Amino acid sequence: MALLMVLITVAVLAAVIVEFAYQTRINVQIAANVRDRTKAYYLARSANNFARLILFFQGQVDTMTGGTIKLYQLVPIESDLAKAMTSGEMGEAFGLKGFNLDTGRGFGTFDGNFHAEIEDEYAKININALDSLPSIASPVSAQILSLINSPRYRTMWEEDDPEGRHTTPAEVIMAMHDWIDADNSTDNFRPELVAMDPFSQPSIFEPGTGSEDALYDMLERPYKAKNNPMLTIEELHMVRGVGDDFMQEFSERFTVYTDPALLMNLTSVNDPVMMLSILCMQPENLPLCTEQGLPQLMEVLAMFFEFRNMMQFSSFMVPNNEAIAGFFSSMGPSLSPYFMKNLAPFSDTFSITATGTVGEVSVEIRSVVKNTNSGQEIMYWRVM
Repeated sequence: MALLMVLITVAVLAAVIVEFAYQTRINVQIAANVRDRTKAYYLARSANNFARLILFFQGQVDTMTGGTIKLYQLVPIESDLAKAMTSGEMGEAFGLKGFNLDTGRGFGTFDGNFHAEIEDEYAKININALDSLPSIASPVSAQILSLINSPRYRTMWEEDDPEGRHTTPAEVIMAMHDWIDADNSTDNFRPELVAMDPFSQPSIFEPGTGSEDALYDMLERPYKAKNNPMLTIEELHMVRGVGDDFMQEFSERFTVYTDPALLMNLTSVNDPVMMLSILCMQPENLPLCTEQGLPQLMEVLAMFFEFRNMMQFSSFMVPNNEAIAGFFSSMGPSLSPYFMKNLAPFSDTFSITATGTVGEVSVEIRSVVKNTNSGQEIMYWRVM
């Protein structure tokens, strides 16, 4: 009996000790992850602050150059560069002896790394502009139609939408407009008129008689149309006909933060798909946007981006609107003067994706910043 009790006691104690050791290791790992996440968060904040500093100077440079010097594209936001500057390695490379910001402060001596990417929001299409002036709403709807109705996305529109209904690109554009306009009645949208002439239409959305809410009343969890401008791109998920595949493909090409009374900033467009949508919304270029003419147009686009990159590499400047229009005109495609006169003269709103990494833990901060006369305004902030 004594031996049996001893064996049972030893077995229970062994199980308790093993469990205690396991829980201790788990708690230590949780604490380490919390510590690393805190470090990674503040590294991401540092990257965001560096990006905001560059954007502040970008605003100063824009007033002198008209926006042809993209400072945020020339200065990399990387922790390795920051460490080189603070440790004195950068100064020594340029012959500056004793240039070391790290002396006595420990600045720059941190675990992990960070980096940030900056995008010009004026290189995207503002969804809220669909409810703007006809001179803006018409070309915006034409560009969205040109973008989402491209032959490369044809299979996307062959399947039913998330509500189980077949939706066309024109119906999605109409649903976007109905979501943000002030009234509660569905509008009629005629895409053939927009494609024929997007720059002189008196009104492209004509009032209808149906109810906007009827599109959403039949859902399992019904809701009503917002009837106000969108505050975030994520709101597109609520619009009829917009599913995960649509958002995955197009959400990075839309914005809601720019001035809805202006079109894009052509000097900031780095996306070939976006530039293709700009060219194909011009009625004069429609023959080039067919399956027969598209290969030639893609060659012209490749030459344009090579020209743009070479110019920025050699002179630190990008071509202005007139140079861009002249380049395409010499190659065949053209840009309408009505389109050119409504372009944004400069950019003041940018999105920042800042990432901090420590060990296996990574934190991403997404923000949208607008340069103002009094400083900067944060229009969007999300920690992921």
